[in-house]
Amino acid sequence: MSDLTDAQTGALTQLIARCPDTVLAKLEGAMAGMAGARAASVRLMFTEEIRDRQRRDQVFRPLLALFRPRADTMAGVTFPPALLAALWGAAKKNEPELLVQLDRDDDLSRMIADRLCFTAASALRDDGAAIWPQGTPTQREALARMLDVAGIARTTVRRLPEWQGRVSPDAGADMKLAFRQAASIGMDGAQRLMEVYFAHLREGLQVLRLAEYASSLGNPPTTIADGPFADFVERVIDAVVKKTDQLVAFELSEGPQGVLTFRDRLHWVAQALGEIEMVVSPRPDSVWSRTLRSQKLRLSRMLSKSFEAADKAVDGLLSQERTALVGRMTRAVPRLMATMDDAQVEKARLLMGLLSVSRGPAMTLGCEAERRQTVEGITGRIADWADEALDRMNRGEAPDHGQLARRRLQVLIDLLQLAGAKEAARTVRRRLASAGAASRISLRQP
Repeated sequence: MSDLTDAQTGALTQLIARCPDTVLAKLEGAMAGMAGARAASVRLMFTEEIRDRQRRDQVFRPLLALFRPRADTMAGVTFPPALLAALWGAAKKNEPELLVQLDRDDDLSRMIADRLCFTAASALRDDGAAIWPQGTPTQREALARMLDVAGIARTTVRRLPEWQGRVSPDAGADMKLAFRQAASIGMDGAQRLMEVYFAHLREGLQVLRLAEYASSLGNPPTTIADGPFADFVERVIDAVVKKTDQLVAFELSEGPQGVLTFRDRLHWVAQALGEIEMVVSPRPDSVWSRTLRSQKLRLSRMLSKSFEAADKAVDGLLSQERTALVGRMTRAVPRLMATMDDAQVEKARLLMGLLSVSRGPAMTLGCEAERRQTVEGITGRIADWADEALDRMNRGEAPDHGQLARRRLQVLIDLLQLAGAKEAARTVRRRLASAGAASRISLRQP
């Protein structure tokens, strides 16, 4: 069998270049068992492409996080992933003999990687329109400046975990040196280096402590609000506003999964508010403080309304009827023969879910006392209703042998669990079992 023609080689080269890394690895594995000269040539092309991409990733490793969307959805500088190939082509164009050195993991390979990053930065400045035609001059220059500080980031990104919380003297000295080196490269070198660090932080809130400490190491020292990293505080505040908008817009129609999303957003906002207050300490009359107070007030009002709605929804499930005492005197007692509306039950569950997941954040937002009072009130009313209902069932006052009442009590046990009243839920469940309730009761209407 003859080897590949030039046309076939050219077509395969273009096809392989367009393959994502995961697809490329699978295709190489699929070709492993094929025999023949053409198959060998194709396998060689796959091998060379994979090796080339590994070298590319080694060179641009400090910046690769900038070519992916942020997992926490916070605003950050990002670049198109497809741009990596064009950037790599420009970096390796003039010195291909250096590439083989990248296959080793030593100081020389790191020096070559830094050199190729500088080459890519120069190419962007000289011929950026050809490398990144869709980018603006401002975007190209921003990427070039990231490449300028790639060498500093290469040796310091691994220190990021040490730069959170209490920073040791050695770690602080390394951080100070890194930012001074970055500042010496260009006017905004320190900000560009922080941008690279920010891209590597899985949780964007961590940038506040990092930026505050870096600001204190400056010459002269500053606070984060008055230093070169204030933009990162703005991003956190923008994220708080965005997530608050989403929380306020929450509707029960989003269902249980929506409640879980609500929980994650609410806890993030509460954490962000606490972190800003602790790390940044904005002035009370500043725009930042006014914005944050406004978001806290919006969330507090929203949660208060949901607490009130939960209270009413549970009351709607505590069905009652009047029974005669003496003469014309009557009193309200649990209605054992009342049917339940499935939509009403689901609404109560979702609202109790909101009541539960707001524990913790409600403290930050100033409505924890109201939340706790609501939980205690609901727990007490459910426990009282359940006690009296079970007493009536034990006296044989349920014409259907208590089937409807048992179904309602199972729902109320679930609500107690959601409220965090585990002891009250355990008590009702134990009494229900001793009253002869079936172990498996459908919560749907027959």
